[in-house]
Amino acid sequence: MSVANINGSVVSQGAYQQARASVANMQGGNLNAGGVLAAIQQLNSNVNVSNNTSAFSGNTGMHLGIHPAFLSRAGNDPEEMVRLKALAIDHVDAMAASARSFASQGINVIAQGSVIHEDGTSSGWLITRSPDLRGERRTQFELPESDRPSWAEIMRENIERAMADESSDWWG
Repeated sequence: MSVANINGSVVSQGAYQQARASVANMQGGNLNAGGVLAAIQQLNSNVNVSNNTSAFSGNTGMHLGIHPAFLSRAGNDPEEMVRLKALAIDHVDAMAASARSFASQGINVIAQGSVIHEDGTSSGWLITRSPDLRGERRTQFELPESDRPSWAEIMRENIERAMADESSDWWG
């Protein structure tokens, strides 16, 4: 996968091009945080976009939390808006790919999320139901900047590792 570097964040080339075109078509600048959230939400209506950066912040579905300071910067700086949109596109793509991978293995993803931190680094979380329906498992992990093309795989590996860990608690 081809990557681009924008303001210190490595993003997929496809996400960068889509974000660049989207921002070029936006009217004006100086958006408040709510305007930036709305612009990001337009990328995919199946993802709950918010400024909540807490892990496990949703009971169902896909969630993308963006640090409020990053939202403010993106509203005032077109390059930061491109960076944020490209990061959001990559996050949504990774979550969708991991959900498909889990489904093919019989793992039910109840909720999953990614967090874009103030500095553009990322983390993720998953709530899954065990294949034997014993209960839910919660897993939190970092999404390394240098390994962005493998985020979906990293999510899958974290769940597999958690499921194999007999000492790990199941909630439910």
